[in-house]
Amino acid sequence: MLEALAELNLRGSKILDVGAGSGILSAYCARRGAEVTASDIDVAAIQALSRLADRLGIRIKLIACDLFSKIPGQFDIVIFNPPYLPSRKMHDQTVDGGEKGASVIRRFLNQVTRHLVEDGFAVLLVSSLNDPERLKKRHLHLNFKTIRERSFFFERLYVLQVKRSTGLN
Repeated sequence: MLEALAELNLRGSKILDVGAGSGILSAYCARRGAEVTASDIDVAAIQALSRLADRLGIRIKLIACDLFSKIPGQFDIVIFNPPYLPSRKMHDQTVDGGEKGASVIRRFLNQVTRHLVEDGFAVLLVSSLNDPERLKKRHLHLNFKTIRERSFFFERLYVLQVKRSTGLN
């Protein structure tokens, strides 16, 4: 994700980091001049990110919520490094992604365009464990472009750029 974000001109961009977790992506974007809103379902993660922002001397608007449930407005870029490990039950919200690890990802994809400006896009991390081709086929209202990929011993990770489909694809 950081490699993909490093190639973008973030200065002045309005960015939403959904499921911000440790806040590294939010902090990186803010340090590069973006106006950042960060959300997470875990209140402790939001509190930790608040302390990190204070230590780094950066401004990040923080919201404790599930996905987009309390997010107002639209953004140039929406970042999401989701919980994506396949699980039958959601024991750990930071890693458990439900069926094929894609339950949370599907919810995100169903809502993201409402929070993007006209030419905006999302940057989304998915795993080969999530069956990315199936995700693409289920979300025909979106256009997916792989911008980074990396293999690990049991999976391949993909960073996808996700935009509204123009219908010309």
